[in-house]
Amino acid sequence: MTNNPQIFHGEWWIPARKDHDNQLLFLHPERMMGHERKYTGTLTYHGDQDSTLELFRIPSDFHVKHYRQNDVIWGKDANGKLFTLFNVVMKEMKMGDFTCTKFVVELILMGKHILSLDDTCFNRCIVQFPYLRNWAFQDNLSFRKIEDGYCHTLKDISKREYLVNTIIEDGINWIIRDRCTQKRTIYDLIINQVSEFVIEVHENISFRKYLKQVNEFSQFLSVALFSEQSPSGIHFENDNQTSELLFKRGNSVDPKVSTLIKFKKLNNLVPDMLRKWHECFEKVSPISGYLVDSLRKGKLFDTPDFLIIAQALDGFHKRFVNKRDGRDVRKYEEQIEVLVSQFKDVEAVKKCKINPKVLSDSRHKYSHLYPDEEKSQAVSGSTLFWLTEKCKVLLTCCILSMLGLSNHEINLCCEQSPISQIIDSLPLEID
Repeated sequence: MTNNPQIFHGEWWIPARKDHDNQLLFLHPERMMGHERKYTGTLTYHGDQDSTLELFRIPSDFHVKHYRQNDVIWGKDANGKLFTLFNVVMKEMKMGDFTCTKFVVELILMGKHILSLDDTCFNRCIVQFPYLRNWAFQDNLSFRKIEDGYCHTLKDISKREYLVNTIIEDGINWIIRDRCTQKRTIYDLIINQVSEFVIEVHENISFRKYLKQVNEFSQFLSVALFSEQSPSGIHFENDNQTSELLFKRGNSVDPKVSTLIKFKKLNNLVPDMLRKWHECFEKVSPISGYLVDSLRKGKLFDTPDFLIIAQALDGFHKRFVNKRDGRDVRKYEEQIEVLVSQFKDVEAVKKCKINPKVLSDSRHKYSHLYPDEEKSQAVSGSTLFWLTEKCKVLLTCCILSMLGLSNHEINLCCEQSPISQIIDSLPLEID
């Protein structure tokens, strides 16, 4: 739990707004445009747990049903700072006691009032990740930068540096940059280097679309570092005004070891990989999401952990290799044979020695697709655990190939990486 939560005392209200469908003014019974009924209360942001809003001394004619669940609530604290609260749900209110009502708040936009997640108010989104530097900037600061796929020597690393600036769709650029911030005190000058992911648009896009693309890059970075990564800060800019998003932060795991996608070795390919990731995200996100979830530290292994990865391989084949397989479960073994064959030149996959029959039978057994009495080569216990680790290696290679990497480039990724650690940990097998 955060030791020092951010607390904001102020006034809070539901804004009057037009109905998006018929453009008529939609008025709440207790408000009129510009004269909304406001309530004093306290907003508390913890960072690592749910944010809460407490409204105090609500009058007896309070229309509780309209505050039970709201897409948006506005606020202004004692210092005049503006807030927009998203997805506000009533948590508790004692029957007949209107002295204090508590709500749970999903997202907090600090610095601006907007009416919905679909509002187009910003032309730039700036996101910090705790370990972005581990991927893109470690050993790269004096190396080079990439702009639209072309490399240039850096002459002045004290200025803003762009390692990637690529168009991922018409009018939208994804930028990975490193910049210096300066803070002067009466005693000294503090210089801090900040690594950032930036979404920059030519014409404003919706708040919702920004959040979706932040989620896309979060999952890409998780694959690149082979560990779960979440934003630590999100800011929005427009007309030199900056707003900050406060949200429940996820865990970001320190990779500590060499990355999976080698930025320095594959830097010319990074823009294309990002474009491909964005293009295929809807199809690949469940698959890569299962992989990232399986990497969480301290997680006790159980049969469902195997099934999730085994099913992800099935999903990859159906979405990216052969959609005609449909729901024929008996083709699973053939699918694995195809995937293993695809990476026959990848050392990590060769060392895994995946037996498609054993993998197929194990998947069918624990999915209850076949009767228990049917002859099977399904494995269990520690053997099932190591089979799952091998499947992670194969699934990772599938995702890298979807990004457009050749087997040679996948070999570069696997060398001195978390994948090589898995391979080194596999028990010896006697042929």
